[in-house]
This record gives sequence, C-alpha cells and structure tokens, in this order.
Amino acid sequence: MMTPLLRHAWQRCLARGQAVDQPLTGQAALEAHQQQLLALARSSIEDLYQLIERPGFAVLLADASACVVELAGDPTLLELALQCGVRPLVQLEETVAGTNAVDLALREAQPLWTVGEEHYHLRLRPLALAAAPFFRAEGDPMGVIALLMAAPDAHPYALGMAIAAAQALQSQLRAEQLLAEANDQLAELYAVLEAMSEGVIFVGPNEEIRRINSHAAGLLGVSVRSVAGRPFVLVLNPPPLVYQALQEGSELVEQEVLWPVRKGVNGLVCALRPVHDYGGRYLGALVTLRPTQSLHRLVQRVVGAEARFTFRDIIGQSPVMLAALHQAHLAANGAGSILLRGEAGVGKEVLAQAIHNASARAEGPFVGLNCAAVPRPLLAGELFGVEGNPLDARHHGRPGKIELAQGGVLYLEDVDALPMELQTGLLRAIEMRRMMRSGSVRVVPIDVRIIATASSDLERHVYEGRFRADLLARLSTLEVVIPPLRERGDDLLLLVTHLLSLLGERLGRQVALAPEALHALQVYPWPGNVRELELVLERALSSSEKSVLTLDDLPPGIARGAMPLDVPPIARLEEHNRFSERDAILRAGRQASGHLGRTAALLGISRATLWRKMTRYGLARDDFWTGFVK
Repeated sequence: MMTPLLRHAWQRCLARGQAVDQPLTGQAALEAHQQQLLALARSSIEDLYQLIERPGFAVLLADASACVVELAGDPTLLELALQCGVRPLVQLEETVAGTNAVDLALREAQPLWTVGEEHYHLRLRPLALAAAPFFRAEGDPMGVIALLMAAPDAHPYALGMAIAAAQALQSQLRAEQLLAEANDQLAELYAVLEAMSEGVIFVGPNEEIRRINSHAAGLLGVSVRSVAGRPFVLVLNPPPLVYQALQEGSELVEQEVLWPVRKGVNGLVCALRPVHDYGGRYLGALVTLRPTQSLHRLVQRVVGAEARFTFRDIIGQSPVMLAALHQAHLAANGAGSILLRGEAGVGKEVLAQAIHNASARAEGPFVGLNCAAVPRPLLAGELFGVEGNPLDARHHGRPGKIELAQGGVLYLEDVDALPMELQTGLLRAIEMRRMMRSGSVRVVPIDVRIIATASSDLERHVYEGRFRADLLARLSTLEVVIPPLRERGDDLLLLVTHLLSLLGERLGRQVALAPEALHALQVYPWPGNVRELELVLERALSSSEKSVLTLDDLPPGIARGAMPLDVPPIARLEEHNRFSERDAILRAGRQASGHLGRTAALLGISRATLWRKMTRYGLARDDFWTGFVK
C-alpha cells in the first residue's frame, strides 16, 4: 500500500500527463560543481560499499538536481541499472523519471524507499532505491546518497545504511567546508597583512616568528622565508626595550627605537601588544613597525604643520609690495635659506607659507617654531628633539621641529630670539645637513629648507655679539623685506575692503565704512601693520550692529588722528636743529596720543631711533599724554 507521500507524487505525475515509458535523459558531461561533489564524496562511497561487502548492491550519488553523479558497486547490479536507464549523468528528477526515492528524498528532505511498482516509470520498477539526503551547513540539500538493489532482493536495513552514509558524508563535507573557509580566511589574513602600510610580526608563545609580512621584512633587511618559524630574538635582534616588553608580556605603545639591521640601524616606530584567547591564555605578541618618518607625518597633520596661504591670498598692488612679492617669487624658485624682514604684523608667516607652496617643497611639511614664545630651557628640545631612554618606555623620545620638517620647510619665527648656544647647533645642522637630538649619539640626516623671520635689526645684534654673523649669512642666502602698511599707499583700501568682506561673511552681515572712518584709517600710521588693521576692524564689527561704521566705532587713538588739532603739523625731524629736537618729539608724541609708532612716523624716523632720542632727552611716554586722558 502506498504512503501518502508516494500517492501525492504519483498524482503530480498523472496531473502532468507524464508518460510512464518516456526516455530517461541526462547531460553530456559533469559540470564543475558536480566534479567537486564527486571528489568530496568518493571516499564515502567506497567506504559504504566496503561496509556492505556483499553482491547485489550498488551505491548511487546524485546532486541537488537529482542528476546521477556516480554509480559504483556489484557489476551484475550495475548491468541491471544500465538496462533500466540508470547511469551517470541521467536525470532522476520527477518530471523526467517520475516518482522515485532519489527525487522524493530531495523534495521532502528526508530518507525514503521506493521499491518495484512504487516507481512511476516502467523502466525503474525492476529496482529498489533507499535514498538519504545530505545538506550544506546552511540547511539546503546538497545531494543524495542511495543504495540501489534489485526489487526482489530489497534489504530491510538498506535505508539505515544509506542514512549512516549520508550523515558521514555530511560531516565530511562540513569538515571540508570548514577547512576551505579557514584556508580562505587565512588567505584573506595574508592579503590584509601584505596590504598594510606598516610592518607586522606575530611572535608565538615560545618567541618564534609565526607570521611576518613583507613590509616588516623589508624594514628589518630580511626575507620572509628566511625568518618564518625561527626564534624572534635570535634572527631579528630586537632593541632592549622591545625584548623587555616581550619578556614581561607588557604593552609597548608607539616607541621610537633604533633596530639593528645588517647595514647599521634603522629608526623605527615600534608597538607591541600581548595577545590572549578568551580564556586568558597567552598566545603571543603582535609587533608593528613603521619608519620614523611616518610618525613625523602623523604629528605634522595633528599639529597642523601645513601651509594654507599662497601668493594669490596676498593683497597688495603698491610698488613697494609688488617689489617684495617679486623677490619672494624669486626666493621660492631658489633652494637656499630665506630671511624675511619686516615689522611685527606685516604678514611674514603668510608670505613664508606662500613661498613654501610655490616652491619645489610644496608637497612637504611646513613646520613652524616661534623662537621667542618657547621658554629658553625647552627651546633646544623643541628645535632638535629629545632622545628617549631605550630601557624605559616611560621616558620616550620625541622629534624636534627640524626632524618634523624633513622634506619641507622649517619656519623659524623671531630667529633673533634664539640663544647663542642654539645658534651654534643650528648653524652646524645647516652646514652639515645632519643633527643629533638632545641626549642622543645618533646622527640624523636632515633635508629641510629654512625660512626665518626677524623684526629687529639683526646686524646690530651681530655688532653687539648677540647673534652669530656666520649664522646670519647662512639664513640670509635669499632675503625679502616686507614693507610696513604705512608705506603701502592704496593697499590699505584694498586690505580694508578684503577684510570687511571676510569678517562680514563670518558674522553673517555686510558692513561698509563711512568716509570719515576710512580717512581715519588712512592717516593712522599702523605700527601693528596688517595684524593691527584686522584686529581693529574685527573689534569694530563685533561691537557695533550698524551697517556703516563711523568714527565712533573706531578706537579713540585712531579716531582722533582724523580730527583737526590745535597743534600745527609736525615737520620731519631732520628739518629741526638739535636744540628744537626735543620739542619736536614732544609735539609729535602728543599729536599721536602717546602712540610711539605713530610718533616715529610723524617724525620720519624709525621706532628704534625714537627710543634712542627719547632716552637722550630724558623723555618718557607719560610726557606725551599731556592734555589727553590715558
């Protein structure tokens, strides 16, 4: 009596009008996935046939489409199967071969019998099939393994044997799949290791080199094959700091080390991290290596060591400014050190950045150091760097500004503030193109171009013994003098228009200047130059909500300069004799409301000359405030 499953299968065939004697068809050759399945299952088929060890049985392997992939066993039975149309490459799917155990096992995902007359197709009725499916890890049927017998000789235990064989095959296939996945993951890991921009070494629990990528091998001057599996300490000779961390199982974070290699030493940034499994068992250590320069590039990005300004950002059309820019362009095309001279606030750093961006070193870093802003005891470390203790990770070294500027420009602001002892070190570094960190014996080759600035008279410093003449000569291979704002004529109007636009955009509103306010800005001597102009306009915009700024919005010292005064104009100082010089200075100082820069401009002398003459005549700034509220 037919089971419900068989009855439903027959009904499907009848509903299709399927003939019981239609030819059994198949494919011409095994496809790639079928060949792979056969390779994986061949040993299980052989094991099952040897287990039976009796005539009258054959083992059949079919794929997930019910196509016969392999048929092996008793030659007599194989001959019977061939007479029934069952052979490799034949399709046993229901629409081709009607109801049979191979197709039903795949459809129902369970082991099944079909014996003799239970087969829909006439040609299959001399046979008995005991079929059991096996599955992928995801649960999808992968194929069927079946025992094939003559219908009269159907053995009651055949289905159990087919089930056992299918389970064994499934376990084997799962193991093969896991192994393949593991191999794939290992290949992916190797690919990741090789693609990493840093050297990677995995040291096992017995200090053997388990893995090393080619980048690490290149940094250490070895080949991957020559060191893989060998003792880490013996073949790679790590620095004491790295060896100590490995021995103690402690972490090492981004330390600069000198790693001995065949041709000397390499400066590297090394990190070491112990590796443990989920149970806390020590598995080894992961060592990463990078060239020292890579850390320097990272520091440059973090500290903002880049030049943002170009010559297009510099506002100025006056003859004196155009002449300065022409000299700056020539300096950018050169290779020597550059000295930028000019008063405070004239824009020396902006011009230095523009020179850098127009030079052959534009792709390199732009690293600045204000020699006057760093406390004297720290200045050597800031300039030349500090060497760390190779035996103590807590006292690690750090590169100085010269090292960080490798391949680019070192911008030394207010170089006149550099102490004499550091001037000697800087001169030696420039001449020898190498240096040593503070506390180090390691010589570091350097490739930097220096742009230095000074607001004071360096020649006077040389005369007074406060600055080395040979260093000045080295720094001023190319020289650019930036004119003060008071000498730049109509550039002031261009700058005011530009700055008002930028500040208005930042504050979200557009502002203009009243004529009298613009006149006040034009007659003011601007001792603080462009920087002072920017600060004055920013304060005026921030403290007023008006769309047109007037004299009331400007600082009193600037606003008064545009108002008529009872004091007659001051002639240039050289027009006075020595007896009226003191009175001329007093009058100019009072007209300038005590502002020394403006006083010097009114007299046509420099600020330094004004100070000397004030000292000669016993004048102080308080003497200029007569008649004004301080």
